[in-house]
Amino acid sequence: MYRKRFMQAAAVAFGLISLSAIAAQDFSGLGTTELTQLKPSEMNDGDRNAFRAEMQKRSVNMSSAEKDETRNQMREQKKGQGGGQGRGGMEGGGGMGRGR
Repeated sequence: MYRKRFMQAAAVAFGLISLSAIAAQDFSGLGTTELTQLKPSEMNDGDRNAFRAEMQKRSVNMSSAEKDETRNQMREQKKGQGGGQGRGGMEGGGGMGRGR
């Protein structure tokens, strides 16, 4: 009896997880400037993947100057949200070391 309930609960959980990935946001209606102001770190996996796909799709048609500007805008956005240290504070050799 417990196994049957467990399997039902697992199926429901799997369905909800799959649904959230399918229901990822559509970022195609936003301008590039609006996209650069979004925070992928605050998105779920499905939205983050959709965001990355949209940015990659747009970058194909950008000039190198536009790509540089977009990168700079995203870096500025990232600095504003966490001091610009990146993931785990370890990018660029910065961050705190282990307590040796």
